[in-house]
Amino acid sequence: MDTIAIPVLNCPVDATVEIPVSKSITNRALLVAVLTPGNSILQNALFSEDWHLLSLAKRFQAL
Repeated sequence: MDTIAIPVLNCPVDATVEIPVSKSITNRALLVAVLTPGNSILQNALFSEDWHLLSLAKRFQAL
């Protein structure tokens, strides 16, 4: 497997990413939102029990 070097950014990222809707992608996007400081907006997310539990983690992170 090849490795890819990812450069470290010295400034905040302000981006919009459009991807197909799926439960797996929704969970991954929510996980990234949980790990990212500040607010994140997920549109057209597929709601599931997994999504609900991850969203609770984001809310508790703010406490």
